[in-house]
Amino acid sequence: MSKNEKKLNRRSFIGKAGASTAGLAALTGISTNANAHMVEINAMGPTPKQVQEFLALPEQPVVMVNLLKFKSDGGAEEYAKYGAAIQPILESIGARIIFSSTTASCLIGNGDWDSIALVEYPRPAALIQMSASPEYAAIAGFRNAGLAGQVNYAVWQG
Repeated sequence: MSKNEKKLNRRSFIGKAGASTAGLAALTGISTNANAHMVEINAMGPTPKQVQEFLALPEQPVVMVNLLKFKSDGGAEEYAKYGAAIQPILESIGARIIFSSTTASCLIGNGDWDSIALVEYPRPAALIQMSASPEYAAIAGFRNAGLAGQVNYAVWQG
């Protein structure tokens, strides 16, 4: 296997059709069976189905695990502007950043994330309502300018 082939990792978008998907599937061991479920590993926003499933979660505090990948040319700096501007918005809805850091090393797997953040929201709907607010729209450009993509997981402390 060539050095470039070895560099393929979870950051790749898998859901594209055509020869490139078949080639990527062969390299990564992903099934190309018609019944296989192909998904994007790294995205900029949820699908409508994901929003519905998220809003169906229990009405309790939820911690969002944010795995972030920055654009290579100034992405971290742009995202830092978003990070500073989101703080008062989070506070206004009763949310808080529990932990945030750049990544140092991936010990297991092929993770290629630049940063991780844990953000607690008072309930799932608070996150969706925040993201639809005019205050959020005013700063979303910094997020879009900074991120190549991300993965979010909803988890509970317990």
